[in-house]
Amino acid sequence: MRIKNKKIIILIIIFLIVPFLLLLNRGRKTESKDPHTRSNNEAIASVVEVEKSALRDILEFIESNGVVKAWQEAEISPEVSGKVKSIFAEVGDYLKTGDPILKLDDELLKLQVEKARALVTQLEGNYLSSKRDLSRKETLYQDGVISELELDLAKAKEKADRGLLEGAKASLKIAQRDLRESTIRSPIYGTLAERLIDIGTTVSSQMKVASIVDTRKVRIRIGVSEKEIHKIKKGQKVTVSVDAFPNEEYQGTVFAVGMKASENTLTFPIEVEIVNNRQPKLKPGMVARLKIQTGNHSQVIVIPQEIILKEEGSYFVFVVQNSIAHKVKINPGPVIDSQVIVKNGLLSGDLIVTVGSHAILEGTKVKIKNELP
Repeated sequence: MRIKNKKIIILIIIFLIVPFLLLLNRGRKTESKDPHTRSNNEAIASVVEVEKSALRDILEFIESNGVVKAWQEAEISPEVSGKVKSIFAEVGDYLKTGDPILKLDDELLKLQVEKARALVTQLEGNYLSSKRDLSRKETLYQDGVISELELDLAKAKEKADRGLLEGAKASLKIAQRDLRESTIRSPIYGTLAERLIDIGTTVSSQMKVASIVDTRKVRIRIGVSEKEIHKIKKGQKVTVSVDAFPNEEYQGTVFAVGMKASENTLTFPIEVEIVNNRQPKLKPGMVARLKIQTGNHSQVIVIPQEIILKEEGSYFVFVVQNSIAHKVKINPGPVIDSQVIVKNGLLSGDLIVTVGSHAILEGTKVKIKNELP
């Protein structure tokens, strides 16, 4: 009976000890897998991607969008009213200053010139008569033949006739000008961009009938912020591209820099001119993208902006040396297209962590994933 009890006790002890030993053994395995309990030589390496720093040249630009405009543009309106009698130019024709575009019916205008000329002739006779009469009466007054009142009346008539003659001559000049203006001419050198009338159309004064654009040069106006305006100088080179010709680039020049910001946009106006002497030619109304070169940085180290980390007011990146990541403080400079010029802190040939830097610390063992050239 005692032997049987001892066996039962032994079995109970075995059932209690075995699970405890199993739990203890599992805890040791778990502890052995914890990287914090391993030595640096046994730690699991963090996977990162790197790039090798190198000295290179980089250009600094200001980019903006604008609309192409003609260098000169003139909207044509007649000075006189009338019916279109003749047309001398079609849309697309090149015109010199003074070339005729269209002519209005001038029959009535010619009659007005003749009428004004006839009135001048009549008033010239009246003035000549009053002038002679005044001269005669001045002699008679000196001889005491006529009174001072009669002399004053002669002077008044001569003055009135002279005024009427001068007014008639002015009216004649106006009539002659209206006759000349019946032929509508180009005020500038350029291309006839649009013609809004045809033969037989009745036009009135100040009614737009055509427009002319001079596209030998074109201009583009953009706005630049107050942080960038100091980088823009007259004469700077500008690269221009348009969607209409995606494989073409045009070269322009800054020719005007505004001194006052727009009250609406708070930007400073910049005017760019482009000599439009090559095919395909730029046309007014095209949307353009402009790049103004504002700097040329030679032999500098440039890194992506997103890999720069900040700690306690200092900027740093991770550099890999012998499979170990090290924090290296840097002094970042200008940002150009999300690329940062590093003034100091890095050397040419450094392996800079570009992917995975947020998951590592100083001294972390790393494994480089990407292949370097």
